[in-house]
Amino acid sequence: MALVINVIRAPHVPTSEELWNAVIGVYFSLQARNPSVEAGIDRLRRLELRRVREVRKYLSDAFRDVALGMPFLDSLHPFYRELIELMIDRATYKHSLAKVGHATKALSSIYKDAVMAIRSATTSNDIVRARREFLARIRDLLTDLKPELDFLKGAAAKLDRLPNIDPGLFTIVVSGMPNVGKSSFVRCVSSGRPKVAEYPFTTKELHVGHFTVLNDVKVQVIDTPGLLDRPLSERNKIELQAVLALKYLARVIVFILDPTNHSGYSLTEQLNLLREIRGSFSGTPLLLLVNKIDIATEDEVNTALNGVAIIDKSIPTFRVSTINCDGCREVINYVIDNHIIPMLRESMGGK
Repeated sequence: MALVINVIRAPHVPTSEELWNAVIGVYFSLQARNPSVEAGIDRLRRLELRRVREVRKYLSDAFRDVALGMPFLDSLHPFYRELIELMIDRATYKHSLAKVGHATKALSSIYKDAVMAIRSATTSNDIVRARREFLARIRDLLTDLKPELDFLKGAAAKLDRLPNIDPGLFTIVVSGMPNVGKSSFVRCVSSGRPKVAEYPFTTKELHVGHFTVLNDVKVQVIDTPGLLDRPLSERNKIELQAVLALKYLARVIVFILDPTNHSGYSLTEQLNLLREIRGSFSGTPLLLLVNKIDIATEDEVNTALNGVAIIDKSIPTFRVSTINCDGCREVINYVIDNHIIPMLRESMGGK
């Protein structure tokens, strides 16, 4: 099965001041070749032509690296595109990329004018005057690009904070109140130690685990502390959009419920969160895990299951203990049999 990988990579975006300093360095690092039999003016003319050519090449490469290196929003996976548009203004971003990209045309015009002036010069002073004019116009060009370069530099820094998540993988998103065992579940089902990823809309970090099924199908499991662990009704607009961006990732949502009082959240609070997540992700399959069965009483477990049934008795439920991973394998087997294998069959045309 072909998987689309869309992990963001932002290039280094120089400031206009950095580019100007580099231009001066490139320009004056080039010296006339010795020895030479050329007359003084011809030797200077050749040197200045080399200098303006190298400056044009350096800036053209720099502009192109920024314009083509920054991600094109329309080509991104919707998960990343939606997150990025929460962080930066789309119109300003597209304008800035276009202006930097089109700066190569202005640069080409400046270069051609300088070449013409240097070649037509009849004295050394004329060549020096052409040099000053060339550098002045380059400085003006970079000054004009300063707002766009500064914006893109800030945007690149924000892109570097996006979580390193592969939206092309089959993804299980784990939800539930804090301290109910979400990160422990990720550890239980991951084949290696879960990685930690930043998420720009929470002060906490995502825990991302992976495991492989059917030999070569990689599955991603994400614990979302600070996201799906409190009522959506308490979110501001940006937080809510960040949470809902997960709808592009989640192929299955696992909601973990603690029937004991050890998490610090009542059963009522947890069931209210379950109800909100079920409503907000109505198109995504939902599994419910009653955790801590190693310490929960049968009455506590049954009370939790009855509360879930009132919300939706069709939600598949499992009894687990993430402290020792009891029951976690059964959850993964269920996901494989009921969601991953059907997905693979569909991708193969129903064979």
